[in-house]
Amino acid sequence: MQFELRIALALAATVLLPQASALAADYDPPIYVDQAPEYQPVEVGSGWYLRGDIGYAFSHPFKKREDFTSTSNYDYKSNEFTGSIGAGYHLNDYLRAELNFGILPSNKFSDTVLMPDACRGHTNVVVGTDPIVLQPVAATQDCNVGNFGTNKAYTVMANAYVDLGTYVGLTPYIGGGLGLAYTRYAKSVGKKDCREIPTNTSGAGGFACDDPVGYDGQNDSQSKFNLAYSLGAGVAYQVSKNVSLDVGYEYFAIPGGKYVAYDDGQFNVRKGLDYHQVKVGFRYDLW
Repeated sequence: MQFELRIALALAATVLLPQASALAADYDPPIYVDQAPEYQPVEVGSGWYLRGDIGYAFSHPFKKREDFTSTSNYDYKSNEFTGSIGAGYHLNDYLRAELNFGILPSNKFSDTVLMPDACRGHTNVVVGTDPIVLQPVAATQDCNVGNFGTNKAYTVMANAYVDLGTYVGLTPYIGGGLGLAYTRYAKSVGKKDCREIPTNTSGAGGFACDDPVGYDGQNDSQSKFNLAYSLGAGVAYQVSKNVSLDVGYEYFAIPGGKYVAYDDGQFNVRKGLDYHQVKVGFRYDLW
């Protein structure tokens, strides 16, 4: 009986062994792949921002004077508005730096008076009639004589600001800057407005100016870069994720800058420019 059982087990093993081998050959072990890290986009321009502002200088050296004589014709034009554009960078949550290009107030003024026989020249007279012969003779005419002055200034400034935290959506700040101011003044003293008069059809009469160099008067001008600095404070409000508006005060000084001033009828050159101004600006963050 045991012999027959052994034969049966051997036959069963012979039948099942090829099937087990086939199943083992069909089985593949699992393959494990590490998961790729999540993609993180790189912020281009993070921390940088663009800015621009306009201002009004409520105190500046270019003031209109009313102490001219009643016989003169005083004319004054000025632009008290300022403006600048630039770019900045947030160094951290409280400190930022900027580079700005701007324009400062300018003015143009004159003081003229009509003087008799102040402009010299010549006119043509007829000295012969057949044929007509013309001869120039000395002549004078009334003309305006006056003084003229202009002032302009442009700036390039490196500024730094400290943001003092945000309270109910408002961020106060203080700051200052150092840079260069390009100043230009020009004046002309004793300039004459000589106007020529055309002759008649025969070539007689009229008036021609003979001294164009003398009519320009005594001229003086200077264009120069000077050291400039500024101090200011304000408050900013974030309108949206990228846009902020701010209102502030700024004191701007050019200690070495020269300008023309109207002093009791005299056009004098003074040294030292400073401005007190209120400014409204915006910042656009590039992220």
